[in-house]
Amino acid sequence: ASTIPAARQLVNHRHILVNNHVVDIPSYRCKPKDIITVRNRPTSYNALKGESLLGEKIPDHLTLSLSEGSRPTGLVNRIASRESVNLNINELLVVEYYSRKA
Repeated sequence: ASTIPAARQLVNHRHILVNNHVVDIPSYRCKPKDIITVRNRPTSYNALKGESLLGEKIPDHLTLSLSEGSRPTGLVNRIASRESVNLNINELLVVEYYSRKA
């Protein structure tokens, strides 16, 4: 998916499989050697039809396999590092916010 909310929606709508089991929890934590695929349903393929995976940069912790006639498959190589996640987060502000709540 092109955005985090779009990816969460794909998972919520049960289009994604992890190790051939349906996953519908967007916060599901994948482990190394987990295989991520798309469900073998027309609606799942239609949900991904608008997404182009060829031009995107694949993070180091994932391997993507695109072969014609089969489902796109991802392999989790290792746990994602902080540097590979492109989110601009100031951890000190998060700690400060939650320390005031206590």
